Amino acid sequence: MVTKPMLYLGLGLSLLATDLCLLLLTLNCLSWMNILHMDLTFIEQAAETIFAKQWQLYFQTATVAWLMLVLISAVQKDNRVGVSSDENKEEMKEKKYSNGAAVMKSVSIVVLTLLTPHMLKPHRHRHPILRRSLIIGPQSTLVINNQHHDGGGGVDSVNTNNEATVTSSITRQELVFSVDNMTCGGCGSHVRNLVEANLNQQQQEQSSSSMSIDKVAVDWRAGVLSIYGGDLKEFVDQSVIIEILKKEGYPTSFLYAN
Repeated sequence: MVTKPMLYLGLGLSLLATDLCLLLLTLNCLSWMNILHMDLTFIEQAAETIFAKQWQLYFQTATVAWLMLVLISAVQKDNRVGVSSDENKEEMKEKKYSNGAAVMKSVSIVVLTLLTPHMLKPHRHRHPILRRSLIIGPQSTLVINNQHHDGGGGVDSVNTNNEATVTSSITRQELVFSVDNMTCGGCGSHVRNLVEANLNQQQQEQSSSSMSIDKVAVDWRAGVLSIYGGDLKEFVDQSVIIEILKKEGYPTSFLYAN
C-alpha cells in the first residue's frame, strides 16, 4: 500500500518534472471562474526557472524511479501475502485487491500529472488558461503552405494568399500598459483574466490575421500590464482593453510598444 508521504513525494516529483503544469492549470481555472484570485507570479517564476535550467530531466528520472519503486514494492508485498498460511483465503484476496487499487490510484495520479502538458500543448491556442499554464520556449510563428501555424503545433487560421507556398516570420512584440488601483495579487489576476478574455475575442474576430498571443503578464505592485505576442501593434485594439479595465475600476493608459 502506498502511504500518503510516498504519494505526496511522487506527486511533487511529477509536478516539478512538468514545470508545475497541473498546479498552474488548477489555480488558473479557479481564477478564471472567479473562485480564487491569487498572485501566481512566484509559481510561474519557479516553473520558468525549472524550464530555463532544464531541470525537468532530473525530476523526470526521479519520477520514473518512484514509479518503479512503488510497483516493485507492491509485487513483493503481494508475494508475501500469498505465501502466508495463517490467514483466510478471502482475507488474502481482499488485501491484494485493496493494495492493488491503492497502488493503481497513486500511479494513475502521477502518470496523469506527467501527461498533462503533452495533452494541453496541441490545444494551447484555444484558450488563455491553457496558454498560461504551459511554460514553453520562444516560439517563431510562421505562415507556411497557406496555413497559419502557432508554436504549439496548432493551426490558427488559413491564409487566403493564392501562392502555393508562403513563408514569413511574424514579428514578436510587447505592448505595455499602466494600470492603476491594483492593490493585491487578486487584482492582478482579475486584470489578467479580463485582458486575456478580450484578446481571445479579438483573435476570433480577426481569424485571418497573423496576430498571436504568447503571454499576458501583470505586475500589480508596479501597476504594469504587458502583452507579448506576434504582430500586436497592427491588430490589437488597445482602446478596447483600456475601456474594459476602466469599467472594472482600473484606470489604464497605454505606455509603449517594443
